[in-house]
Amino acid sequence: MLYLIGLGLWDEKDLSLRALEILKSCDEIFLETYTSLWKGNLKNLGINAKEIKRKEIEEETEKILDIAKNKNVAILVPGDPLVATTHSSILIEARKRKINAEIIHNASVFTAISESGLQLYKFGKTASISWTYSEYPYDVLKQNKSIGAHTLFLLDLEPKAMTPKEGLKRLLEIEDKRKENLLDENSFCLVVCKLGSSERKIYKGAIKELLNIEDVPGAIILPSNLHFSEREFIELY
Repeated sequence: MLYLIGLGLWDEKDLSLRALEILKSCDEIFLETYTSLWKGNLKNLGINAKEIKRKEIEEETEKILDIAKNKNVAILVPGDPLVATTHSSILIEARKRKINAEIIHNASVFTAISESGLQLYKFGKTASISWTYSEYPYDVLKQNKSIGAHTLFLLDLEPKAMTPKEGLKRLLEIEDKRKENLLDENSFCLVVCKLGSSERKIYKGAIKELLNIEDVPGAIILPSNLHFSEREFIELY
């Protein structure tokens, strides 16, 4: 049996009771640590897990699934287990091999961003801003603006966590190159940091006012036209 279990947004306290019950029955537990910064310590719950990196989970899926043929195996994933395409592919392979699999969902950034005051159904495509230069985030922003949708930008974590400051500078850099007037230093922006924790912070303002934010993990939101209820909510910050 294979279990894909979401860890939630911040630490081990976000694990559900259902997840804890399942983990007690597992023969092997793997902790995936590359898709998000997770601040928990499973040993506080008496859980011993083998930490696996991106290369291991992408290249050694077969080994994990071979174990799951005869034993209960759990893969713990920060946030929700099916947000990253890597984990969806593991599920597909398990079903091809006729290995029973169960998903234990949890909170992720894709729901937690509603704490910004923006309505989830008004978000368009999401883009990741990577350390490797790419104009894809700009292309996504262009698509979303054309349909009046908000844009969420996730920030790279490898080889180190990108700060909101660095992400915003990259967007301005691409605009300076493309000159399509999608954004500038005066564009209204929201930055969310450390969602799901007591340290969570939500910033609002012009991009030029947010270029000093270095909290991680963080994400950037460039809103489209705001509904009056969104404006009212945002005014709370």
